[in-house]
Amino acid sequence: MIAALTTEQLGVLARAVSRAPSVHNSQPWQLLVRGTEVDLLERREVRLRRHDPSGRDRLLSCGAALTNLELAVHALGRDCHVEPRADGDVVAAVTLGRPRATSSRDYLLYQAIGRRRSHRHRFFHNRVPTAVHRALVAAGDTTGVHVVVPGRLDKLAELLGFATRVLRDDRGYQRELEGWTAHAHGWDAHGDGIAEGALSPEALPVAGLVRTVTPVPDDAVLADRLAAENLLIFCTDGDTRTDHLAAGAALQRVWLTAAAKALVGSVLTQPLHLTGFRARLVSELALPGVPQAIFRFGYPAVPAAPSPRLPLGELFPPPGSRSRR
Repeated sequence: MIAALTTEQLGVLARAVSRAPSVHNSQPWQLLVRGTEVDLLERREVRLRRHDPSGRDRLLSCGAALTNLELAVHALGRDCHVEPRADGDVVAAVTLGRPRATSSRDYLLYQAIGRRRSHRHRFFHNRVPTAVHRALVAAGDTTGVHVVVPGRLDKLAELLGFATRVLRDDRGYQRELEGWTAHAHGWDAHGDGIAEGALSPEALPVAGLVRTVTPVPDDAVLADRLAAENLLIFCTDGDTRTDHLAAGAALQRVWLTAAAKALVGSVLTQPLHLTGFRARLVSELALPGVPQAIFRFGYPAVPAAPSPRLPLGELFPPPGSRSRR
């Protein structure tokens, strides 16, 4: 018989899931546990109507949480089977298996969960070594997900500059972003939202979270700044809920690989929600699939602060309030 989770083991899984990255640090997930089965639930009531009208980023976030959950199970010395779900509140069902030795790679990524940070400031200008860059790309390349180093930075700069000007002038978007900006810091700070200290007045459009004060250099200057960064675009073969979940899971494996190598990063998705932006991106950059996220990474020029987190108790729905679907 396969042993069920103990209270201590359940705490390990909960802490790992709680520290996953999410859109606006909204933490749109819960866990439903029954013996050796753990369902990852999508909290659909967490809605960003202006930033994420279709809920795509919410599913990317759940994909990142799924990677953390799987790594935590492996760190406990257990095998598991992950079954993504195409609809319903359950985005993935994780069934725990028999004891297994934790691979050194999985344990390294699990240890990096607590060190991963969203870094929206500038990086040091020194480039990431080629071998490290290749390791990050390899960590994210899975079935149906393609990790691309973007070319034609002049075209990317043109598109990002346009998107930034649109988002700066979108009052509804700005009100929503302001509402999700928190003022607490650290793992001990309970709550959701983006810590004010995590934002940078010098942030480029590629750093994400466009505000009314975000500078928009001309296209040539922005292209030069992009060339000084390390960028990856995550693309999927399709654009379904399952694709969004897979992209988020792959992105988190890349991010944890980066954290294990003393790198930090941030994710850019806002422009991808503008009408026609993704189609233009595919056309101008000759991408091999549907773009779901842009990831920037490097060595931090300043320390990256952790984000606030909801109390672990809120990860678990009250008995009877959720049914498996």
